[in-house]
Amino acid sequence: MMKQIKYIILILFANLTIAQQNTTAKLSAIHKDGLHEINLPNEIRSFSKRNLNDFRILDSHGKEVPYFIRKKNKTTTTNDFIEFEIISRTVVKDTSSIITFKNPYSTLQNMVITVANFAGSKTYSLSGSNDQKQWFGLVNNIRLTNLQDTKKTSIDKTISFPLSSYPYLRIIFKEKNSQALNVLKIGAISSQVVHQDLQEVKIKSKSIVEITDQKKTQIHITFENYEIINHVLFQIASPELYNRQARLYKISSREVKHKTEQYQENLARFNLSSSNNNIFNISEIFENDIYIEIDNKDDTNLSFNEIEFFQEPLYIIALLKANENYIVKTGDKNLDAPQYDISYFKNNIANQLPKAEIINVVQQEQISNNIVDASFWQKSWFMWLSISIAGIAILYFTMSLVKDIKKE
Repeated sequence: MMKQIKYIILILFANLTIAQQNTTAKLSAIHKDGLHEINLPNEIRSFSKRNLNDFRILDSHGKEVPYFIRKKNKTTTTNDFIEFEIISRTVVKDTSSIITFKNPYSTLQNMVITVANFAGSKTYSLSGSNDQKQWFGLVNNIRLTNLQDTKKTSIDKTISFPLSSYPYLRIIFKEKNSQALNVLKIGAISSQVVHQDLQEVKIKSKSIVEITDQKKTQIHITFENYEIINHVLFQIASPELYNRQARLYKISSREVKHKTEQYQENLARFNLSSSNNNIFNISEIFENDIYIEIDNKDDTNLSFNEIEFFQEPLYIIALLKANENYIVKTGDKNLDAPQYDISYFKNNIANQLPKAEIINVVQQEQISNNIVDASFWQKSWFMWLSISIAGIAILYFTMSLVKDIKKE
């Protein structure tokens, strides 16, 4: 009975005040109106809800700025047009047009030509040379069709041919009974795969313990705050050849037969090997205290240069105004996800946008009164009445206990 009364009193006082960690920050200077991309730093994600429902951007008037969250692909492909140097152009009336140009690559098997709109088709041949004197055929009498664009004054056409290493190329268009084709430029598309940069999560402390009787290594990692982790990287110094099973876990609690016990909750498993780069993509975790256990069997222990943790970056896309001062707020666990119209247009917004940064992140504990605009059972009069009743009940049971003791 005494335990039950204690719980009642704790609940009553818990309703009076609530301590809440609020985080504020600023946006860097905005120099032009328009959509901006804002990278979310570790501090913001650590102090926010895991789903970021409590994240808000406010302008200088305290008005919410609409945004949506973007997660980029791990790799993106960029395409650039590399224009070739045209050495000469020759037009033989009613016969042919000849264009000679340089090949800047060691090998080439396709190119792009940009031509002014032409209502018709052309036949061409392509040859290559090492010295611009002796020419050797690559393709002959190929038809080039669909030479006009309805929305632009020119069109790009891709020409493919056998893999070639000739430093000079020559394309000949047959012009018999036809006007010459206006070739604006010749070049090639250079594709580059760009890997998304991961955000490093800084470690607060790391300790390594060798459990010799179990032939295992235990690594204890702590972070300053709860952190989202998506990747872990091991830089192993020695031995030269190794292949070890490892697991990542945390210490959790559970109720067993009315008693609380601690146990190791597995979060990820991976294989450390000298034949791999030893960076592992794991199911997202949100922790501040974790362990890594490595099974050494009968081999010598691993020696580590570094163990690093990373999270996949998230970006906020928001419409911002030049010279406006913006504040970022997060940490209010009572907030639900905002609903902004801009989210309906996320698929139509370009990937490359001007950048803005979140700066001056400050975390502060705020005590909020939980009885404002509350239900009657949360009003101060009801709470004090409940406390008084609880006090009388405690006094009653105390007196009863004293009487029972005296009787004994």
